[in-house]
Amino acid sequence: MSRNSELAAATLGHLTGLGISQFVICAGARNAPLVTSLLAAGTGLGLKVWHHFDERAAAFFALGLSKAEDGPVAVLTTSGTAAAELLPAAIESYYTGIPLVLVTADRPECYRGSGAPQAIEQRGLFGIYAPLSIDVQNCEDLSWAARWDRKSPLHLNICLEEPRADDQVDDFKVVNMPGPESENDDELPRRLTEFVRAYPDAVCLLGALPLNWRRAVREFLKQSGLAFWAEATSGLRECDDLKAQQVVRETGIASIEVGAVLRIGGVPSLRFWRELESRRGVDVLSISPYPFAGLARRSDLIVSSYFPLEIEVASQKREVDPGTSQLEAALLKFPLSEPAMMRSVTEIIPEKAMVFLGNSMPIREWNLAATMSPHPYCFANRGANGIDGEVATFLGLSVKEKESWGIFGDLTALYDLNAPAILSQLPNGRRRFVVMNNGGGRIFSRLPAMEQLDTEVKSVTENHHSHRLGAWAEMWKMNYVAWGAGKPAPEIEGDNVVVEVLLDNSMTESFWKELA
Repeated sequence: MSRNSELAAATLGHLTGLGISQFVICAGARNAPLVTSLLAAGTGLGLKVWHHFDERAAAFFALGLSKAEDGPVAVLTTSGTAAAELLPAAIESYYTGIPLVLVTADRPECYRGSGAPQAIEQRGLFGIYAPLSIDVQNCEDLSWAARWDRKSPLHLNICLEEPRADDQVDDFKVVNMPGPESENDDELPRRLTEFVRAYPDAVCLLGALPLNWRRAVREFLKQSGLAFWAEATSGLRECDDLKAQQVVRETGIASIEVGAVLRIGGVPSLRFWRELESRRGVDVLSISPYPFAGLARRSDLIVSSYFPLEIEVASQKREVDPGTSQLEAALLKFPLSEPAMMRSVTEIIPEKAMVFLGNSMPIREWNLAATMSPHPYCFANRGANGIDGEVATFLGLSVKEKESWGIFGDLTALYDLNAPAILSQLPNGRRRFVVMNNGGGRIFSRLPAMEQLDTEVKSVTENHHSHRLGAWAEMWKMNYVAWGAGKPAPEIEGDNVVVEVLLDNSMTESFWKELA
């Protein structure tokens, strides 16, 4: 067996021992021993192999798969700049605790610093965003993978010689790897109880919640009576039995006395959270599965893999103004504004469909204006809040779903035009790509500083354009419908459909002025 074959067999054996059964490959010359061995032996071991030509899209697709499976997925690349394309997905994985394995093929160590083709410095390529990065010169180096916590990216840099015809292996031995130890905070129930007793006027902000947290968090809110705001990704935005406690608009939070803030889950998207940076007199406690406070000032953080189901808390229940009366009036008055059209989109999405919300305006407008019909399976990439790779992430999440809706801004779609290349490999299912097209990055127009800039600078900053996405749909053999200009909801037929929502920017500006 050649050295390449030995490394390929050992690498795949350790990866399957880590519980990885799905691989996304971007084939090249240097990673050929890994690719051919995986394709040859993977079927017999029940492994699923996906392939894409673009490393960035492949990595975000793997990220979506990992979210859907709640388990690790590996993405394989060749050497050189191909490996660097994994960095954006690694960053998102790091900040959201999604287990992603980055397997990069490399040339032998002797090529480093030589300037040879595709011989870049790949050791530690992802910096802090892959806390465990292993430079694999021999099979024994792979034993370090047992230290992986499965909460952050793992980087395996496999140093392979020039590929040969006999590098393929038809079988490999699964190496059983120990799982990570639980890190539950035994003090969590006590500290949570003490916080609620100390701050009966606290406001609770719900970010993205793991599925196994939602029942316990719901019971906690009912028992404590705390006023709360819920991100769509919490799965608790549409709970009928919590309506009296729920604030929908940020103005609703501003209208009540806030003694302290309790954040549960991921970092919220609302501006009130950001304003806490300067409101240092408001105590903040975060309970999250992710090790990030989300604030640049002092606050308390409890990192836990669970939320306690049975805790003894009781506070004075208070009903709050959800802040929706002015909102509903503005939605009726400006029917072609972005929030009003978002409301219209949510009205046609089946309750049990999976929904992926793009960053920038889509997730904010959903939180504000979506119907209160239950949509418990909402996802978003809220780790780094970037707009790159979001279509690919949505496609990864959609693999096991009968119906999936991705809602993106136009720039987000333009960033990820090649992601649908993988559509032909996906199982049957209805996928709707909703693109809210306002001709640029209009979120910047709402920033106070933009008012001081001249027209040319504003145009450059907002990336104004006049592109339509019908050609994108045609390119990947998707159906296409346009919606806007006061037209009723279109007929959406076919498995893969691009729904381009054409927005009236003047109405959107008027909407936000009305709500100011």
